[in-house]
Amino acid sequence: MINHARTLLMNTSGQSGYLSNYPGEELIPSTYRQIELPTYLDVIRMRLFGANPDRVMLNYRVAQLLQLIAATELQGHILELDPRLTYSTPHDMVNISAFKTQVRRFFGDGNLSLIGRDTAPDSSGKSIYGYQVTVSGGDVITERKVFPFVTTTESIALTSGLSQEFKLPYSDYRFRINTDLPAGWTIRGFVRPRSSLAEIDRGLRSVGEPYLLQLFGVSNLEPYATFYNCWKRHPDFAYRIGGLILAMIYRTEELRNGST
Repeated sequence: MINHARTLLMNTSGQSGYLSNYPGEELIPSTYRQIELPTYLDVIRMRLFGANPDRVMLNYRVAQLLQLIAATELQGHILELDPRLTYSTPHDMVNISAFKTQVRRFFGDGNLSLIGRDTAPDSSGKSIYGYQVTVSGGDVITERKVFPFVTTTESIALTSGLSQEFKLPYSDYRFRINTDLPAGWTIRGFVRPRSSLAEIDRGLRSVGEPYLLQLFGVSNLEPYATFYNCWKRHPDFAYRIGGLILAMIYRTEELRNGST
């Protein structure tokens, strides 16, 4: 499934495979290569997707934003780039189980139980998380399997058959284990973004005027004049944020074509 506007807004290199286990996933052409963006686009994208967004964060926000535009007359500008409408409301984006933590034992006996919830991914852009926990020689070894990679080692002590709490690095999760014998578990999942579109809109409104001038241009040329008027003056939220998103998409297309 390919839509050029979506590909430009994602702006991540395509690959031959299809990441079917990622919520909201759609195919990006294998010929597409990530475009190096100027600072003004990077600043705006950070407000939308976080500082260093992973694929799931991009999938989630891009789906929200393009579905919003699809409900307006601005959809015509999407169709001008590509008439193939491949995106809709992905079932797995609204399915609670798609974002549920999965704990699986891969050897030994015993159970691992999680406590707490993971850190909101909106500022970092990191929705994907994965850990491996191993009990070996009286120690608990916790390895974070996605960036930032880190390994911690702590001694285990059982009280009434249950260990002390251990922290999963770079998260608000903790866990307990009910065995000090050799065993291992994987902990994997995706954190659903928590910021509302209204909150994102407030963040976008704080972007400096010089960046917005570069985005929309200083001359009254179409389609950027329409995009700017929607962003600044339209009473409907979908049109306001849609104007900005479309300006980003069209500027990225210009960069791809070498016309800016």
